[in-house]
Amino acid sequence: MTEDVKLQITEKLARFIVDSSYDKMPPQAIETAKRALLDCLGVSFTGVVTHEGNLITEFVRELGGNPAASVIGGGFRTSAPLAALVNGILAHAEDFDDWTFATLGHPTVPMLPAILAAAELSKASGREVIEAYIIGFETQCATVRGVSPTHYMRGWHATGTIGTMGAATAAARLLKLDVQQTRMALGIAASQACGLRQNFGTMTKPFHPGNAARSGVMAAMLAKRGFTAHPDIMEERFGFFNVYKGNGQGELEQVTEGLGKDYVIINTGVTFKLYPSCGETHSTIDLVLELAKQHNITPLDVESAEVAVHESTSSVAFYTEPKTGLQGKFSLEYCMARALLDGWASLEHFTDEKVNEPGVQELIKKMGRRIDDSVPPIAGASVTIRLTDGREFSQKADAPKGSPQSPPTYEELVSKYRDCALLVLSPKDVERSLQLMENLEELTELTELMAIVIKPK
Repeated sequence: MTEDVKLQITEKLARFIVDSSYDKMPPQAIETAKRALLDCLGVSFTGVVTHEGNLITEFVRELGGNPAASVIGGGFRTSAPLAALVNGILAHAEDFDDWTFATLGHPTVPMLPAILAAAELSKASGREVIEAYIIGFETQCATVRGVSPTHYMRGWHATGTIGTMGAATAAARLLKLDVQQTRMALGIAASQACGLRQNFGTMTKPFHPGNAARSGVMAAMLAKRGFTAHPDIMEERFGFFNVYKGNGQGELEQVTEGLGKDYVIINTGVTFKLYPSCGETHSTIDLVLELAKQHNITPLDVESAEVAVHESTSSVAFYTEPKTGLQGKFSLEYCMARALLDGWASLEHFTDEKVNEPGVQELIKKMGRRIDDSVPPIAGASVTIRLTDGREFSQKADAPKGSPQSPPTYEELVSKYRDCALLVLSPKDVERSLQLMENLEELTELTELMAIVIKPK
């Protein structure tokens, strides 16, 4: 790699951020962006009624702040960075938001809160919001190429680290920063990127995208005021790529390859969740549900069940004996048991009380896992259920339902949005907010939408 290549990466990213145009974006990218924004806004309402959602909302209410941006379901406005912090935690509280291989994590949840806050500051239009989302998505994907594959496996939560760069990108675009200011925003954001996977199964996991959203908005706001950072933060010796890939083999030459031409949001796509749990549990849930339905299996019929997964999957869903609802979201064993007991896995199933039910705890003892690196990483699974009568049934999946290989219909996403939003909003407000999101590209600004989503439970 030549020094010239190294010195151009941050600048190329900044020029892509500044020069990209909605009119040149493929219709499929725009449609996928709209679906992702709708889905993430919907799951934000689920966070409003959680304990951690209440904690962070009241914490920020006490802090106060210039009332510039709306807190979803909070009934008040605060500073743009603080609103992004709250809304990011709300949107990830139930782990119900989308994810993608392309960013090694959840691409939308660090960006939507930053986008909403920055859009309120700048009075951005719906087209500008979609534009900022796509630019932020592609920037996240480019950033991953510089640190993959070691970044995530070393324990960094990419939704927090890579997501910070996406949030800063989207906010910089909406605040109309020029190329030099955008380079500064990326530099400020890079020094705030953080998030450790050991905190999975605790309230701090949703803090990661909330903090990423806050950091991104603050980075863009500071850069707009003239705050400085290193202009080549991504590629220099002690910059983002070299620090965050550690001893890995991130391909710096490929970071900006195809940027703005080959859209990853189309080529790799987004996986929408059917269940409010870690994405690495979803293929397992799918398989258990399918086997139980095909063979009329009840919990009393089960002698044992085993899921074979790649080591990377097991390292994420690492709780084998969960004791809290949050741990249950990251437990293959609990998700298998719950799917057998209830024929689904829904929001109500991931509470402390549900996880500690005697019946499910007894069934968990019959559940097991096996590491098999021939199974596709992250999304793949192979489930075997052995019955008390000696019969045995097995099935495999390379990816879960909701993925680009098996995408949900638009009607299914709308149904999910309604179910989530009704936890906070009136039926009338749910339908109006849905209508506004469906016609997002036609909105001149987000005033009416934010006036609806701010309403308290």
